[in-house]
Amino acid sequence: MKLNRITWTTFFFLSIISIAVWFKFSYPQLAIANFSVDRTKATNIAVNYLKNNRVDVESFQRATIFSMDRGTNRYLQKTVGFEGLAKFIKDHDFDLFYWLIRFFKEDTKEEYLVEVSSSTGEILGFLHTIDNNDARRKIKRDEARTQAKEFLKRKFKGFNPDECTLRRNYAIHRDNRSDFFFSWQKNSVNIPWSEETNTGTGKLLTKAKVTGDELLAFSKNVFLIPNQFSRDMHSRKDLSRNILVVIKILIMALFTYGIFLIITRQNHLAMHTTKRFYINIVAISFILSLLAGFNQFESILFSYKTTLAFNPYLWRNGINMIIGALFITITMLIPSLSGELLHYETSAKKKPGSFLHYIRSTFASRHVAESIVLGYFVCIIMLGMQSFLFKIGQTYLGVWVEHQWVDNISTAYLPFLAAFTLGYKASFSEEIMYRLYAIGLGKKIFDKINPGGGKTNILIIVVLTSLVWGFAHSSYPIFPVWFRGFEVTCLGLFLAFVYLKFGFISVLVAHYLFDVFWNSAGYIFGTSTPFYFYSSISVLLLPLGIGAIAFLMNKRVEERELRWHLNKHQIYNLDVLKAFLNTNRDMFLQKSADQIKKEIIPHGWDPAVIEVALEDFGAEPNGSEMK
Repeated sequence: MKLNRITWTTFFFLSIISIAVWFKFSYPQLAIANFSVDRTKATNIAVNYLKNNRVDVESFQRATIFSMDRGTNRYLQKTVGFEGLAKFIKDHDFDLFYWLIRFFKEDTKEEYLVEVSSSTGEILGFLHTIDNNDARRKIKRDEARTQAKEFLKRKFKGFNPDECTLRRNYAIHRDNRSDFFFSWQKNSVNIPWSEETNTGTGKLLTKAKVTGDELLAFSKNVFLIPNQFSRDMHSRKDLSRNILVVIKILIMALFTYGIFLIITRQNHLAMHTTKRFYINIVAISFILSLLAGFNQFESILFSYKTTLAFNPYLWRNGINMIIGALFITITMLIPSLSGELLHYETSAKKKPGSFLHYIRSTFASRHVAESIVLGYFVCIIMLGMQSFLFKIGQTYLGVWVEHQWVDNISTAYLPFLAAFTLGYKASFSEEIMYRLYAIGLGKKIFDKINPGGGKTNILIIVVLTSLVWGFAHSSYPIFPVWFRGFEVTCLGLFLAFVYLKFGFISVLVAHYLFDVFWNSAGYIFGTSTPFYFYSSISVLLLPLGIGAIAFLMNKRVEERELRWHLNKHQIYNLDVLKAFLNTNRDMFLQKSADQIKKEIIPHGWDPAVIEVALEDFGAEPNGSEMK
């Protein structure tokens, strides 16, 4: 469908409405994101703290990761809502987001863990792990409690023992020392999660661990979640696990049929023409997967167990990373090639619906530029739709969502690269799978089941593919668990409409922007460093830059003839076969291309060479295989 003035006007006004909806309902939730303290600053704070406590920091390896208190976020959203969560953070000086800096040695139990606020740089927690047999001066419980209390009062201005109740007060007596554990519960925090009695309440604690003259551990704010609530969460997730099992079976069926198509139709010209293009696409995906592993290297270091040999641990992770990248590459390539084949056979007239049209003509056209710009409008509308759906869900269905997107990429050395990698891989793999391939397969099936079904068939196909795509996201931390599937299904219906009307590039760009946006929104609309902000903006503007280049180049859109691309060896064989056909022209002109092909193939001729030779010879085409 041509992008005319009415189309642009419609999408423009829908985007304006969507922006207003998003700023009304979703933007306020980004206010809690504060990344003023970056990785380098947080690490330096931790290093200086340990040096001031006479720790030989240089003798330790270190790893820094970004984290958030998911349990507290989940509990407070469920009990007091997002506004209550924001108020709790402010009233109790609670840090939902923080950096964890670990100092460790190979084959040594002793290590240090420092927790640093991502907003203020304050040290929120500390843990010094030592061997159980290490000796310390033996002290009495009262002395240890006084020592812990005085330290916490000096360290944290908001800590007032008179406003707290001593909740934990016990000791573990070891061979050469005694470890004392204390926690003070803030009296003003007692948040129930259920109207039923004896189901527990959420509590706010300040903790300390004392051994001899040393404070081995302390925590400013620890939110204690009732066991009953945690058990309830696990039972809720059972539904999402069951849904995902069904979806995985369907996805495996799609992949299996895709493999079948590639094997049985390996000489299909549409698949042959696009093969090199998709190999480049998945090669980029493979490289990005490897870069993502290095980009998240701190997470690998942080997970290292010191009882393991360090170098073999890194080698194992590296090999697993390569295997994982190869698997992702294969799973992207199968639906790509089979999807092009199916689209060519079922929707050849809708040329922008696949990459074949652009490979045969050009990507550097104003039509491509327009499709990219349309993708931005589609993304904005998706954000508005999502915000509206969540507002309805939160108001009437008790929906709540954990902010997993906030810390998805913060641990990376280059968060913008992590966001780009996620957006690139998700947009290509999912749009190829659920729009190009699945809709093409649906058309092939329903054209046989219900010939002449027309729009009814398309509607059924769009609903089914959107449902599969939607509920494949059921593992996301949104409750009730079915709501994520419903929400993404609605977005899928919209994307399918755009795909069928305006082509593949628009939905690809929209999906990329949607994923990148939500993984960068905390840096853009929250509080962050200039590097985080501008690098996040840059990956969002990347498609627009490509569109600008296409607009300025403005090449003529003229499809080249769809032919096999032969190498030198094949060209030589082609000349031999053409000579043979021409020598026996009278005999072969009496036969169809199918009949000639059946005679020649058993003699070991390359199918691609046969196709070109028969086309040049002038034999009657034999259906889609000759096209």
